Amino acid sequence: MMTLTPRHRRALGTVAVAVTAAVSLSACSGGTSGSSDGPMTLWTWPGGLGESVVDAAKTQFPDAKLEVTTIGDDVKQKLVTVFTGRSGIPSITGIKGEDMPYFLQQADLFTDLKTLGIDDKLADFPAWKLAEATTADGKLIGLPTDIGPTALYYRTDVLAAAGLPTDPAEVAAATKTWDDYFAFGEKLKAATGAYLEVSMEDVFTKVMGQGETHFVSQDGEFLGESAQVKKAWDTAVEANQRGLVAGIQDGSPDWAAAVNNGSLPTLLGAAWYQGDLKSNAPDTSGKWNVTAMPGGPANIGGSFLTIPASTGNKEEALKIVDFLLSPENQATTYTEVGNFPSSTAALSQPALQEPDAFFGGQVTTDVFRSASENMPISYTSPIDNEVAAPFITELTNVQSQGKDPKQAWTDALAAAKQVWERSK
Repeated sequence: MMTLTPRHRRALGTVAVAVTAAVSLSACSGGTSGSSDGPMTLWTWPGGLGESVVDAAKTQFPDAKLEVTTIGDDVKQKLVTVFTGRSGIPSITGIKGEDMPYFLQQADLFTDLKTLGIDDKLADFPAWKLAEATTADGKLIGLPTDIGPTALYYRTDVLAAAGLPTDPAEVAAATKTWDDYFAFGEKLKAATGAYLEVSMEDVFTKVMGQGETHFVSQDGEFLGESAQVKKAWDTAVEANQRGLVAGIQDGSPDWAAAVNNGSLPTLLGAAWYQGDLKSNAPDTSGKWNVTAMPGGPANIGGSFLTIPASTGNKEEALKIVDFLLSPENQATTYTEVGNFPSSTAALSQPALQEPDAFFGGQVTTDVFRSASENMPISYTSPIDNEVAAPFITELTNVQSQGKDPKQAWTDALAAAKQVWERSK
C-alpha cells in the first residue's frame, strides 16, 4: 500500500496568510514565558525533531521542566494567535522555512540570537540558511534545524535499459545544464517511453530556486518580469514542448504509481525526498542513485528554532536549542525522521556516512553536502508565494489545457502584478 508523506513539501503555489495579518502583530510580544520558576515550553510539529532527542533534552535540563507540545500542520496560525493574545507564547518555538519570511516582518517578537553570544556557533551552519532568518538590519531570529538541498534522483535500471549512463558522476556530466538534461530525457523517452519531469511547475520552481532573486526584491520591487522568472518560465515551457513532462502532481497517487512502474524514473527533489521514495516505492529499493541537479542546487524546505522575545530565561532556552541542534542530535533526528542536518559537523557523523541500500549502497550525504556548499544566497519576500501563484496557475493551464504559452505568460504577469500592487 502506498503511503504519501507530503509533510515537507513546500507549497509554493499555496497562498500564504494575508500579509496584513502580520502587520497587526506589532507590539504584541508582551507576556512572559520560560521564567526561572516555571516550565520551559517548546512548540514543534510531527517530524520537526527526533523523539529521542526531545526526550534527551528533558533529561539533560531537569531544572527547566521542559514541556514539549507537538502542534499540527498550522503552527504558524497558532503562533499568530498567541502573539496576538499575548498569552501562552512558548519559550522556544519551531518556525517552518516557508513561514520565516512572514515572521521576519515582526522580528521584534523574537530574540535576536546574536545578543546571546552565539557568534562561535554560527560557522557550523550554512550562510545561505542563516540569511533566511536574518533581518535587513542584521538581527538573527532563528537557528536552522534542517535544510533541503536538492539533487537529481534516478532509477538505474530504467536508465540502463535506455542505454544511458548510470554512474552518478557520469549522469552528472551528461545532465550538467538544463539543455543537457532535456537532451538526456529525449533519449530516455525514445528508448523507454518514460518521462523526465513530473510537471511544468516542478521545472519552474527548481529553476527559480537556483537563482539569487525571486518574485519580489528586498526593497519591495516587483520582479515578475525579471530575467530569472522568465528563464524559469521558458525552461518549463521547453520541457513541455519537448514532450518530457508527465503532467502529474508531485506526491500524488499518480506520482507514486509512475515512480513504482518506472514511467517516471528521474526526479528533482530535496534531501528529504529520500523518505518519500522509500515510503512510497519500497519495492524499488536498490534501483535508485542520486547526483547533482541540472543547472546547480536549490533549497526546498528546512526549518528553524526561535526564542520569542517574551521568554524569561533566554540563556537557558538557548542552551536547550544548542543541545537539540548539536551535530550528534541532528544526526539522530536524521535517522529518526529524515530531516537533513543544518549542522555541517553533523554530516560527518556515522549515521550520515552509512551506505544506503535503497540507493544501491551509495552514501547520498556527499551529494547533498556538495549542493549545500554551492547554494545561492537569495531573499524570499513574505508575499513571494502569493505573487508566484499566478505563474503556477498559468503553467498548469498550458500543461493541462494546452493554453498558448505566450498568452499564459501575459496573463500570469498581469495577475502577479495585481497581487503585488494589493500588498503595498
